[in-house]
Amino acid sequence: MFLKARFMNPLGPALAVLLLTAPAGAGQQAAGERPPKPPKLAVDRKAAPLRIAFISYANPQQVARDSEGVAKYLQKYLGVSVKGFVTLDYGSAIEAMRNSKADLAFVDPLAFMMAHEQMGARPLLLEIYSTGKPTYHSCIWVRKDSGLKQLADLRGKSIAFADQVDMSGHLMPRHVFVHAGVLSAKRIEGEFFKQVYFAGGDEQAMRAMFNGFTDAAGVSQYAINLLRGEERDQVKALATSIESPSHLLMARPGLAEELADRVKQVLLALDIANPADKAILDKLYGVQGYAEARLTDFHEVARVAASYGFVKKPELFAAAQAKP
Repeated sequence: MFLKARFMNPLGPALAVLLLTAPAGAGQQAAGERPPKPPKLAVDRKAAPLRIAFISYANPQQVARDSEGVAKYLQKYLGVSVKGFVTLDYGSAIEAMRNSKADLAFVDPLAFMMAHEQMGARPLLLEIYSTGKPTYHSCIWVRKDSGLKQLADLRGKSIAFADQVDMSGHLMPRHVFVHAGVLSAKRIEGEFFKQVYFAGGDEQAMRAMFNGFTDAAGVSQYAINLLRGEERDQVKALATSIESPSHLLMARPGLAEELADRVKQVLLALDIANPADKAILDKLYGVQGYAEARLTDFHEVARVAASYGFVKKPELFAAAQAKP
């Protein structure tokens, strides 16, 4: 599952720059002054360590080094040892949590929803992007010289997505066509498109479109940054998807509330304007900060994921069912 480069920031902090506005209710603590850090605690070496799964992106070795710095920072405030480890995809992170080898994991919205449905994983924090909002959307990218002006012009054409089990690189851009009424939720190839490719990542999909192998690419909104500077002016977005909650930190069911709350306090307190805090945020995929997550933040994208069979019980994320 999710073999592509991490959506949030595949090439480092400099690329987390294009994410736009948040839906109402997403990340209630996204803006405003950050809360104070909790007091530091002596590390109880006899207590079980807190184990965190960090998803790999373009450079797994760098993620491993970054995770060590984050672990050392967190344990000063948590009172227990913190051990970080790197997974190559979200499926591995979910399995580690299912097998009690991970207490926390950084995942994307689809991976979280599946983990919540399957084993009761809890959302802790949403990542905040450069505009101060914990959301993103996907785009349908085409070359400007393609002559394509609207979605209907892609009938009988080809498109590249990132990965089949992928929120930003498949489900959300595919839903653009379903919402427009030109594609059903059940079929994708042969009904509207002549050919559909799953390229393995945002960059691969964008390259397929840019180099003329496909007519379009359906990937995240900032995948344009994966092209060279002079190439970016040669592509455009025909349409954008609904917004989704950002990538997030989730907790295993049964993790002590006191410990989970303290993790939230420490990360919510990180202030991008503070150089020391920024150094930690840079190690956390270059995010701008964190906002508290709620199950209801995922209601709309759960309905999208359910329409393609990835989520079985979207009602788990509805306001009447979900708990803060």
